[in-house]
Amino acid sequence: VLSGTLLADAVTWLFTSVLKGLQTHGQHDGCMASLVHLAFQIYEALRPRYLEIRAVMEQIPEIQKDSLDQFDCKLLNPSLQKVADKRRKDQFKRLIAGCIGKPLGEQFRKEVHIKNLPSLFKKTKPMLEAEVLDNEEGSLAAIFEP
Repeated sequence: VLSGTLLADAVTWLFTSVLKGLQTHGQHDGCMASLVHLAFQIYEALRPRYLEIRAVMEQIPEIQKDSLDQFDCKLLNPSLQKVADKRRKDQFKRLIAGCIGKPLGEQFRKEVHIKNLPSLFKKTKPMLEAEVLDNEEGSLAAIFEP
């Protein structure tokens, strides 16, 4: 790798394999941490020499092109690499979040949308006091009559 004798296809295959591993085993925290770290190291080491890695990154679902451009710009300019390694790794993880696998229970989950349903029972309007007093059945005199 240091001598630069890797073929572009080999670099593409290596990086793609790590991303496929993330897609398959990304739901496990231990596997995800190791694979994200490996993918970050591969991208950081090989991106300046191999443009093909960028093409692989662009194929990741839900990746934001402008965020990838910013990350590449910071990676390729040594003067801008003052950002802490952990921060760059977190930014890289956010970039590749579209290919990190989800647990099987969440993969095919559909969101529940509850519509505003009409109530089952209609509330009856209470009779107004004036209507109660004027009504013959409910008048006070009718209550006390034998």
